[in-house]
Amino acid sequence: MKKVLFYFKLFILLVCFFIIYNKVNADYIKYILILFLMPLSMLSKKVNITYYVAFCVTAILTSFFTFGFSYETLIISFIFIPMVPVLLLFSNRKIMQYPNLKRRNNELRFYKEELINEEKSLSNKREILEKKLERITHFYIISKDLTKNMDVPEDLANGLLNILETRIGVCYVVITTKNNSEAGKDGKKNLKILSRLNEQKKEQWFSLINNNEEIVSLKGPAIIKSLFDIEKKPVIAWPMIIDNQLNSCTFLVVEPEYSQIYLEEGEFFIPHLKLGTKRIMLFSELKEKARIDGLTGLYLKRFFLGKLYSEIEIAKRYNTMFYLMMLDIDHFKNINDTYGHLVGDEVLKATASTISSSVRRGDIVGRYGGEEFIVMLPSITQAKVVDIAEKIRKSIKNINFKDGKKTFSVTISIGISKYDKSTDIDTLIGKADKALYKAKNSGRDNIIIYDNND
Repeated sequence: MKKVLFYFKLFILLVCFFIIYNKVNADYIKYILILFLMPLSMLSKKVNITYYVAFCVTAILTSFFTFGFSYETLIISFIFIPMVPVLLLFSNRKIMQYPNLKRRNNELRFYKEELINEEKSLSNKREILEKKLERITHFYIISKDLTKNMDVPEDLANGLLNILETRIGVCYVVITTKNNSEAGKDGKKNLKILSRLNEQKKEQWFSLINNNEEIVSLKGPAIIKSLFDIEKKPVIAWPMIIDNQLNSCTFLVVEPEYSQIYLEEGEFFIPHLKLGTKRIMLFSELKEKARIDGLTGLYLKRFFLGKLYSEIEIAKRYNTMFYLMMLDIDHFKNINDTYGHLVGDEVLKATASTISSSVRRGDIVGRYGGEEFIVMLPSITQAKVVDIAEKIRKSIKNINFKDGKKTFSVTISIGISKYDKSTDIDTLIGKADKALYKAKNSGRDNIIIYDNND
């Protein structure tokens, strides 16, 4: 049936050709129509030698009967006849059939698909990296601006709070820092909360973060599972580890879908923040050294006088009073001459430590110079001042110092003055100094309160 249909189509095409051919009178148009038989024979989907031979024979015979033995017939013969062996070659299935061609074609198609998928994957990775780079740059600028003009950790904490609390997906932020003044029961430093939380929430956080092994063992950003129950949401920790110690930690309470984002952001934000924190710590350390006496750990005279001036201004404004105490180690020059300056330094350190531990929290102690010390005691009665002075005098007298086999003790003389509205800073110090001089002249190891009648 297929062959019948094939020959029928061939017959119809040839009939149509001859109908059109007979309608044409001009020879050059007939010549063109004959040449047109070649592409017409190629219309079959597959290489079909029968089609071509039929059209080839038709073209040569038609040309012969139209033009006779002429150049036109010869040219058409040269065009059509050489194509017959070529088509025979390609129509031969044995020659055309390459057993590996289909497999190779499939392999190439597979490689092409792989390359397309790889290109898409690389494009997606590039977009992700570009977004990460944008976020890193953004955080770098933030951290640079954040630490540029900040001198204390509290300033850094407030700036960080203002930035992080406005970030999408962040419910609220808790910033903690190592509390150097207070330690837990095991002697470890507690974490102090710097965030703007109500007292109840602060207590809850304080009880959960201190002595928390999950937090203590942090090496980088992590989700703290033990803090989930606070808000029933993930808590991301950004630990600030400096010199292998947890210096501070930022906790972000976030929506669940943002937890991975803030874990990643912590990875590249913490190093920048750490550099800023180190700068602040170094600045604070230098600032502390500028106001703290290296030997005794007390305030230097210049810094103490600044504090004293501020206290005078407060007393003037709020009509309050305070006392000033000047202390001097008796016969300190003899100690240096007899036992040496190293022993003298130990006496100074022990005396400074005794004074600091004897006064109240909030009282300010300074080293005035050499073996002289000065203490400012705000909001206190005269009787309480005398009690503190007596405690210092007795405590120092009871300390036994050793130099080899020799043991000795020292005494201290104390002068006290009281601030009133008519007193300026020089007068106040001068009164305390006069009282101290009187204590020295009264046999030393003595306490004298300045009397305006003196």
